[in-house]
Amino acid sequence: MAMAGPGTRIIDLNGKLLMPGFVEGHIHPFFGAFLSSGVNLQVSTKEEALAAIAKYAKENPDGPVRGFGWRVDMFGPEGPTRQELDSVLPDRPGFFFAVDAHSMWANSKALQIAGVRRDTPDPVPGFSYYAKDSNGDPSGFILEISAMLSLLDAVEPVTAEGMQRALEEWLPKAAAAGITSVFDAGAPPVGDQAALIGLYADIERKGLLPFRVVASDLVRVGMVKIMGDGTQGGHTAWLLDPYADKPDSIGVSPFTEQQWGELVGQIDSAGIDMHVHACGERTVRVALDAFEAAMAKDPARDRRHSIAHLIYVADPDSARFKRLGVGAQFSANWFSADPDTVVNLAASYGAPRKDNFYRIQDILRTGAHVALGTDWPAAGYFSTYRPLDSIQIGVTRQLIGTPDGEVLSPVDQKLSAAEALHANTLGAAYQIR
Repeated sequence: MAMAGPGTRIIDLNGKLLMPGFVEGHIHPFFGAFLSSGVNLQVSTKEEALAAIAKYAKENPDGPVRGFGWRVDMFGPEGPTRQELDSVLPDRPGFFFAVDAHSMWANSKALQIAGVRRDTPDPVPGFSYYAKDSNGDPSGFILEISAMLSLLDAVEPVTAEGMQRALEEWLPKAAAAGITSVFDAGAPPVGDQAALIGLYADIERKGLLPFRVVASDLVRVGMVKIMGDGTQGGHTAWLLDPYADKPDSIGVSPFTEQQWGELVGQIDSAGIDMHVHACGERTVRVALDAFEAAMAKDPARDRRHSIAHLIYVADPDSARFKRLGVGAQFSANWFSADPDTVVNLAASYGAPRKDNFYRIQDILRTGAHVALGTDWPAAGYFSTYRPLDSIQIGVTRQLIGTPDGEVLSPVDQKLSAAEALHANTLGAAYQIR
């Protein structure tokens, strides 16, 4: 109060908490704004999803039908099928992104327009591909971004103008959620990526941008994101030991271990920060190995490399983040005992790994830098861009609205409110400089 003068504005908060704005350490504003239009498929069952699609199609009779939010646990082990979609959408193309944003459900009409047939080559065999049914025909289940975008480009090409409109509609919601800085962890690879990221500057000139932006993918904006693997839901996350429900597979990375070393070495030598998508624990280890090798070769400097998602980290690797100065980025809104985690993810890993997901405290207690970011729109079960949602789940390890619900083990991995707030403010701010 000694600094207050005649022109000072004084606001009495009546005992309420004043805190910094939230820094989202990993979020996809363009992709989220685009995906969240169309049919909302964040429902409980396949039948509810099909009913929602039928209702939306009736209310919106023209053009392709799209949506977001279905979960893999709604379907059998082979995933969703085009025939199920054809039953409610026989004559119009339809495509629907999963809640993890790493897979798509398409009907026969969409596959036909995109020219996807039984002999169509997969964009990245074994990683981004068109799943086949028992007859060898496309099933309607499409995995990872390259294959998804090939269908999207054929059925309903995305324009920069459409992306900008969607983003501008979402920005007031981001401001209301308290977000003041974001790390854009990857805009959709649509057309000229530089032009798409440049839309942020256009929006700022219009006075509509409510937060600071640090972006990946483009060197000129300061960070390179490495898509190290896929997701456990599609068995494309890269594991140390085989999947319990697919024992002939450990998943896959787009890069060999030699390529990992070369790629990380070149980027580190150029003095550029890296942010690695790592859902599987082998990806975490190989990324840490590559960082360690690059640091041994290149001169010391203020590095801000980070690894994101960290669903399961093998015990020896938790302590390496602090030792190497590598940041650990988590999405705490994934930390709940929800059906995707305690049923699907548990089935993929089996005991004892299934009881050791999201061990954020094991890394935090070493003194490593930890950041939070929702990864919106991607999620296993609960998609949200609101940091306070993520913080609540990080503190309780329960789904929001279920105070008597199951707590995700290990229970000792719960964050305190102070730790969660730090990770979603100063922790994330450190990551993105």
